[in-house]
Amino acid sequence: MSHASSAPPSRPSSPAPLYRRSSARIACVQYDVKLGRVQENSAKVESLTQHLQPGSIDLLVLPEMCLSGYIFNNPTSILPYLEPQRIGPTSLLARSLAQRLKCHVIAGYPEALPSAPQPFRSSSSSSKRLNLMSEGNAGPDEMKQLDGEGTGVGHNSALVVGPTGEVIGNYRKTFRFETDKNWAREGDGFMHFDLPDPLGRVAVGICMDMNPKDFIAPWDAFELANYCRDNSVDMLVVPMNWLSPPAEPPNETPEEDPQSPSESNLNYWAARLQPLHDPVPGYTTPRGEVSDPLEGKEVIFVACNRIGTEEGTKFVGTSSVMTISSNPSRIELVECCNISEERVMIATVT
Repeated sequence: MSHASSAPPSRPSSPAPLYRRSSARIACVQYDVKLGRVQENSAKVESLTQHLQPGSIDLLVLPEMCLSGYIFNNPTSILPYLEPQRIGPTSLLARSLAQRLKCHVIAGYPEALPSAPQPFRSSSSSSKRLNLMSEGNAGPDEMKQLDGEGTGVGHNSALVVGPTGEVIGNYRKTFRFETDKNWAREGDGFMHFDLPDPLGRVAVGICMDMNPKDFIAPWDAFELANYCRDNSVDMLVVPMNWLSPPAEPPNETPEEDPQSPSESNLNYWAARLQPLHDPVPGYTTPRGEVSDPLEGKEVIFVACNRIGTEEGTKFVGTSSVMTISSNPSRIELVECCNISEERVMIATVT
């Protein structure tokens, strides 16, 4: 894909693919998440989505760590924001939205381990934890005492909620960005969930999962895209905190138009999905064999990113929905946000 614009391109009239018998209506909530302001961020999501009518969408997606913010520089700093499954602030918000809108919801959150420190319990040991947290100076030994192992205090996760408000899935980020490694454990691997029509088989990744592992793995390993191809997914949903790429000396990053999407990132995401639109032999394909389990069917890619600046780091928005097929080889940008706007982007894939 050599060019993308903020306006969705025209789509030819065509029947829905056999695996998707009706149009898929997908909403991404792009907004400026404020670090540590959970209630404020939750209220912002409620405000942005209040105009949506029940039954008007099939899927609502929120960004990675959508209520806590993202940049936590040590395990101690994130302890107050770790959430248990199903009953944490993100789960409660997602379940409420799903019930009100009669749709599925996917949202990112910092998941607590069952053995994670509980900073708000009233005991002498908890008082010690609170003192460590307020001072912000717990070292490796103290953290080892806090979480029992010293190998991370939680997971960077995303939950999947059904229209009745039930939590039907939980995915833990597989490839950790350097910020995640400050506190999060590695997940158990990529996952997908079989959801009702028109969503189908939905794989969930989180931000760094789009990249080569640790930026060290071969480019053509295409770990997440190959997982989607090999498991014949219908949709890939990726909550993100995607950054503006740093400048490489001696060049400086050119100033981007705040009213436009980041074309470089749209192109990058499309390139990372190559096995879904150009399934040539690669890293995981035996020599002489061309494997295309998707057999040319269309896959929907959903990127839900945030905007704003956090701890000096800028996020590039550009939440988007693309459709991808390998036969014929095609990528189409259905809808996207620019790099600065707060809005609910709605894309209808027919």
